[in-house]
Parts: sequence; C-alpha cells; structure tokens
Amino acid sequence: MSDYNFPKELLQEIRQRWEASRGIEVDLPDDSTVNRLLDVCYHASLQTNEQRITHFVMAFISRSSIASGILCFDEAVELTDSELVRLSPVTQHRQTVIGCDQEAGSLKIWGLFEHGHSWVQQSSGDPPGVLLQPSDHPPDCLTIKVDGPGKLSISCGRVPVVHLRNGQFLCPKVNHFHSSQNPLGEVFRKLIGEMNASSRASHYLHTEPASAENQTLMSLYSTSILAILERIRLRKHGGSLLITNALHEHQFAHVTYTVSEHEEIFEDLVTYDHWHELLKNMDAISPGSESLERYRMELSLFQSSQKLIRSMNQISLLAAVDGAVILDYKLRLHGFGARFPLLLAPTSRITNAETGRNYYCDQWGLRHQSIFSVCHKYEQSVGLIVSQDGDVKAVKSIDHELYFWDGLLN
Repeated sequence: MSDYNFPKELLQEIRQRWEASRGIEVDLPDDSTVNRLLDVCYHASLQTNEQRITHFVMAFISRSSIASGILCFDEAVELTDSELVRLSPVTQHRQTVIGCDQEAGSLKIWGLFEHGHSWVQQSSGDPPGVLLQPSDHPPDCLTIKVDGPGKLSISCGRVPVVHLRNGQFLCPKVNHFHSSQNPLGEVFRKLIGEMNASSRASHYLHTEPASAENQTLMSLYSTSILAILERIRLRKHGGSLLITNALHEHQFAHVTYTVSEHEEIFEDLVTYDHWHELLKNMDAISPGSESLERYRMELSLFQSSQKLIRSMNQISLLAAVDGAVILDYKLRLHGFGARFPLLLAPTSRITNAETGRNYYCDQWGLRHQSIFSVCHKYEQSVGLIVSQDGDVKAVKSIDHELYFWDGLLN
C-alpha cells in the first residue's frame, strides 16, 4: 500500500523523536514497516465493532522476545485493520497487547501477551498493590496504542514518543504538577512541604521539603489527582474539581451537598509510600526473602493501595453531579454539586500558559466560567476541568491574571 491517509509527516516525526530520546536504546523498524503499521492501526481506529469504539495496543515484536503471559495462535494471521478491530474487544486495554512481526515477507499477528497488572495500575495513576517486577514492564519495542477514532499514541515500551490527536502531533508532556519551573508545580511543591507536619504523616516523615521522600510524595500526590481526572474522562460525563484553602471565605460557593469527616488522601499517600519504600529496601537487602514481616508489609501495601483507589473512584463519581467537587489541599472532600458566583465580566480574558495566547472567558460554557471565576478571586485555588469531549484543563490565577494549561492527560 503506497498511499497513507494519516498525516504524511507522522513517520518523520516519530523517527526524529525516537532517535532524540535518551530512554530508547532499540532501533526503529524500517520506514516501510512503520508506515504499514501506522496505516493499519489508523484505519482500524476509525471503525467500530458492534457500535463499540475501537481500543487496543499493538506491539511490533517477535514472540520469542516475550518470556511469559503469551497466547500464541497456531497459525499467524495477516495484519489488517479488520483483524485488529475483531481482536480489540478481547484485549484488556493496556494490559493485553496484540503482538505482530514480519513473517515470510509480510506482517502477521502471532498472538497476544500481557503486561503485569501492577504496571497497568501504575501507568494509569493508581498505586499498585504490589511491588513492580521487571516482567511487569512493557517490552522495549515499537508500540502503537489506539484510543479512539484517529487517536494514536506511539511509544517504545515505557517511553512515549508522540501522540496523534485531531490530525496534530502532540509531544508527550511533562507533568505540570511536578515541574518546579511551572506555577502549578510550585503550588503543589509548597503544599507537600507544609503537610509533612500533619498528624499521621509526621509519624512516617522527618525530612526537609527538598528531600527525596518529598519528591516521591509529590509524584504520588499529583498522579492521584490525574488518576481522578482520568476516571472522570472515561465516564464521559465531564466534571470539575477545585483544590482550595478558601473553604471558610464568606460567600465562597453554594454547595449542594456538604461532606464532613472525610479522610485525608494525602495521609493515605504517606502511608502507602511508607510501606512501598520498606518493601523496596527489604528486596534490595535480601532479594526473594520470605518472612512473616514481609507478608505483613505486603498486606499493608495492598490495603493502602485499595483504600486510595476507593477514594479516587468515589471522588470521580461525585463529579457527575452538576457543579464542582471541592477538595482541600490534603485532597479531603468538603462537598460536591458546588456552584460559584459568576463574577467575571464578559470581556475578561484567560491566557494559555504554554502558548501565551489570550481568549475571552465567555467562549467556554458555565462549567469553565465558574472555575475561571473562583480561581480568579481566590489565587491559591487550582481548578481542574474535564470536558465531555475529554479535554482536560488546569486553571490558576497568577498575580491577578488567569492562566490555563490544556491537555493535562495527553
């Protein structure tokens, strides 16, 4: 097939980023093979199976390179878009992978294989209930993930390379919540430092704000927020969160359902991190050891993981109610179905923090305008908005100017 209907520059973009990435040590296949793989995956993404949108992950790798978790076909089948659509319902998204390779001069699907469940959990933002093992990680090879019509994500194992969305190339973004060069990162970095003195956290942490323990907590804290947003997006109803310390301000918001005595996710994150680090250290000192103490730690890690996942699920479900979900800095739920006074004038503007481009606030709907308004009035608040089309934004005011960060989950 010589005519490719996906953007012609996609192959060049992949090759440039593949070769420039420090984390990739394997060679990209030849241009003809990559083009064929992209073409088939792209056309499969545009089809449906009994009205279900097509989702799958395909890896270009030989069956002999996969050590375990393989389901081999007696006879390899030709790689076509119709075969990918047919197989997509039996592949658990991101865990079960379609394997293909060159056989007798053509591309063939040889079977299916699986990543470990703990890797799938971690890559989706959930804290794994067990320590990751080397066998859990995806293999280092060209991998194409299809998330819907025309939505392709190309990676080399764990290393993202490029996303194709709406005909545009998107470079995998750094986590804005992690970056010290980003106002969002600065807010959360400061919070982590301040919260180390909290009740249960102080039992486990005795460190300075710049320590490695705080960096780990920063990662857990921010990925927990992203995991909640991903759950909201997957349910396709949209929703908004507000993380704020302005809870006791006069006329802050009208909250339809207030909540009391909700547990602090932050302290649960500290507990999870504590058991995770203890198990890692035990493995480093005595690999493969079995003892009653180890089983106790493993059980504690699993229980803290499940507790965090339940909290994430609960908060994401509440976002389906009209109005925002309100959390404090410890990610403790205070209410949902919240509505905020629309205080911004129609001529008010908001700036894309990455491009510098200005927009009128009223070009978005009421969900967005409500978050814009409350973030503008209470500068230490961070607003998070999931549109029904899956777009995810963060909003913050800096020196009385509104800014937003788009595509948080890309």
